[in-house]
Amino acid sequence: MSPRTWLLLGALTAASGVLYGTRLDYAPAFLMHDELQFSLQAKAIASTGRDLSGRFLPVFFTEPEFPAGRDPAIIYVTAAALAWLPFSEASVRLPTALLGVLDVTLMFLLARRLFGRDSMAGIAAGFLALTPALFIRSRLVLSPQSSIPIILAWLLSMAAFSDRPSERRLAIGALWLGFGAYTYLAWVVMVPVYLLLTVALGYRWGGKRAAMIAGAAFVAPLIPMAWWYATHPERYRQILEAYQLYSAGTTAAPAPGAVSSALQTRIGLFWSFFNPAFLFLSGDSSLINSTRQAGLFPLSFAVFMPLGAYRLVIARSTPATLVLVGLATAPLAAIVTGALEMNRILFAIPFGVLAACYGADALLKSHSRGWRTIAVLLIAAVPLQFAGFYQDYMGRYRVEAGRWFGGNTREALTAVIDAAVADPQRRVYLSRAIPFAGRYWRFYALAGQRPDMIDRAVYYGPDPPAGALPGAALVCPLAAAECGALLHDAGWRHVRSIDDLDGTPSFALLEKR
Repeated sequence: MSPRTWLLLGALTAASGVLYGTRLDYAPAFLMHDELQFSLQAKAIASTGRDLSGRFLPVFFTEPEFPAGRDPAIIYVTAAALAWLPFSEASVRLPTALLGVLDVTLMFLLARRLFGRDSMAGIAAGFLALTPALFIRSRLVLSPQSSIPIILAWLLSMAAFSDRPSERRLAIGALWLGFGAYTYLAWVVMVPVYLLLTVALGYRWGGKRAAMIAGAAFVAPLIPMAWWYATHPERYRQILEAYQLYSAGTTAAPAPGAVSSALQTRIGLFWSFFNPAFLFLSGDSSLINSTRQAGLFPLSFAVFMPLGAYRLVIARSTPATLVLVGLATAPLAAIVTGALEMNRILFAIPFGVLAACYGADALLKSHSRGWRTIAVLLIAAVPLQFAGFYQDYMGRYRVEAGRWFGGNTREALTAVIDAAVADPQRRVYLSRAIPFAGRYWRFYALAGQRPDMIDRAVYYGPDPPAGALPGAALVCPLAAAECGALLHDAGWRHVRSIDDLDGTPSFALLEKR
């Protein structure tokens, strides 16, 4: 690449780093329960090389609350960062944010190879960086986003193979698909599609030998996983039960009506995914995954993506086929599991952005000045829309989404930790009505560099704690019935209330008289 190209790539990467990597502890304002557990597992690996259950460098992080286990890639990436960074909300989110920046860099390299122009490479990287769904999920310590760099690396390898076929380039593409198995469980549903495309391209070019090389390269990264499954055969059942792919203990054949209903549901999910309102206007129903004021993609994509899909159909090139099939099958994991959830459709992001780029490129190359003007206006609208989205994300959304992320548990628990540090004998009682109270307590004890506080907590409920000594501290959610009873109990003194971001009192801090 020319110095000018490197300069453009560096500028885009730096800008994405600032956009994605700042204010990570401000919005979202709190960590949700899954973020806590990914973070705690990463902290354990960074500190001791063992997970929370004491296993040395496990392939999957099985937990009592989630026997199927957590995907390892994001945990090990986060652990690598925590070996150098302090344990905090911003630090645990930073590696995922940097993966989002990596996505932008890879998209630039991929688009430059596909379109042959720095201008389209810059547009593609900008489109991806300003995609609301990627921005939102790059600020959360969750595993699905870690699949996107793998998809982009695979596409880049296959685009290189298409330009100048070789066994090495084919093997690298298949190798990336193997590594993807460690990113997110839905990869198991999606990878047969990508692998079939890879093997088919290899076979068409080099026959059986090339196909076998692709297959062997794919299998190589899976050896540690195969060993784990062999030594932990219970994982098969745990996965099926966790994702409800069958009803445990049910062996009777389903009724014909049930089969028909299930088929209709899955067809409905497919069409729901491609609903323009879902893709471009409102997005996911959960405030963890969406602001509800923006779709998965920028609104301009409502024009670019359909036109791009048409261009992909008539292009009849290898990269075009990969992008088209990837976009068409993006909701496959959601369809198989029967739920249109963001975790299972993030695979659509790189393919949707690339389809939009093909559409934008077609308009920019039009002989009509009017169409070229429309293309420029639609491209310019993307950063303008994102600016409004970003302002809403850091403002209204931050406040309204607070309860989806567990509420202001942080202030409640850190206040108790600070008060208990001065008195080593002081007991702390935490209500079981606080969702995932143990995870929050461990996280903020470690973040405050007070690991000794972890075992100082006593969990009670639904009955009030018995035998509490004078001076003991207690935290309970105001919505819980036992909390109201304690507030009127003469044996406890109400120290203070903790408000959520919208000013609503959410937790009470009490002290035993």
